[in-house]
Amino acid sequence: MARVLVTTARMMYSLDTIRILHRDGHEVYAADSVRMSAGLYSRYVKKYFIHPPISEKSDEFIDFLLKVVDEYKIDVIIPGFEDAFVMSYYLDRFEGKAKLLLSDYSKLAFLHDKYSVSKLAESLGIPSPRTVLLKDFDQSSWLFPVVIKPRRNRGAIGIKVLNSIDELKKVASTVNAEEYMVQQLLPKVQFCTTGIAYNGQLMGNVIYRNIREYPEDGGFGTYRLTYDIPEIDDYVEKIVRELNYTGYICTDFLYDEKSNMYYITDINPRMSPGVYVAYAAGLNLPKMYVDLLEKPEMVHPQKPKIGVGSYTSPLELGWFLAVLFKGKFKKLKGFFKRDKGMLDDVWDIRDPLPFFVMFGSMLFSAVVGPLVGGQQESYYLGCLYERKYFSDTVALEELQRKYRAV
Repeated sequence: MARVLVTTARMMYSLDTIRILHRDGHEVYAADSVRMSAGLYSRYVKKYFIHPPISEKSDEFIDFLLKVVDEYKIDVIIPGFEDAFVMSYYLDRFEGKAKLLLSDYSKLAFLHDKYSVSKLAESLGIPSPRTVLLKDFDQSSWLFPVVIKPRRNRGAIGIKVLNSIDELKKVASTVNAEEYMVQQLLPKVQFCTTGIAYNGQLMGNVIYRNIREYPEDGGFGTYRLTYDIPEIDDYVEKIVRELNYTGYICTDFLYDEKSNMYYITDINPRMSPGVYVAYAAGLNLPKMYVDLLEKPEMVHPQKPKIGVGSYTSPLELGWFLAVLFKGKFKKLKGFFKRDKGMLDDVWDIRDPLPFFVMFGSMLFSAVVGPLVGGQQESYYLGCLYERKYFSDTVALEELQRKYRAV
């Protein structure tokens, strides 16, 4: 049995991780930068903690974690979201104190940059949308519509489809042309993955599709099903091997029926909602995370079942209300029908309080969020990695040069 600290406990997959690890016999602690965090209120949490914001006060955040590690004899830390970037930046401070399944900061920061991902994919022969930085955009060689997006974002924040050069010029006048990129528009048929790698080997990986998302026009998946797509597994394995990567790795692909190809658009070197999709499919990633740190010789690569998955009931309700209020009644067809083998990744009759906390936080973000910068932005307060607070490392600059991502 290990003493495990799960951070950014507001995420549903952090809550899932808490419950899974408790069932596996571990003693679980939880932490977040806000009190309205579902995982903090799970009956399976031994004790919870409120820490400083992870980026603006990163030194204080790390000091706080190390104090908790020392006082409660924590064996393993599992970052729940972008705190993984911050912990990787200070990884040497955890040495001999607590174990983390993380690559060094250079690899996480490199993969957080979508332009870097496009250049890495190009070098490995992995299909990716045609991509240029906004500052290098040449109208004469592009056809509209195109997509413009920040190089570093999450949850579809800041992504726009532009139908003309006039629209692009209007957006370009309001953003940093070095921090935004223009991409080929592809059909919105998205497949996601969540997996764990260890020293360059992909130990477990689940491929799934978001059947519904919240906000309704793009964001968190609310209903997800697993798929078997060997090409995607091969692409993820290539990336893991190339970077000798360790830790959670999650990717997004867009499928183009005309070319019958899967195009990589994003890599998130952290946990994602796929954790519980994988669990529903028989792939216990939280257990694998701990076992790889405690007894790696006992862990072997595993494959998930196909055609099962998970749904997030508070987000499903949000999706239903959003579609209802927009009058898109045709989209509601089949909403109350559940595929066989689906698990609710928030509601648990043995542990009900987190459901109501998450529902309250989602309601707050939907109502108050637009007044404080955006629905998703308000939900992410205090748990985002913000690059401006961290210096680029020599290793990161070397990766950027190697793959011509500068």
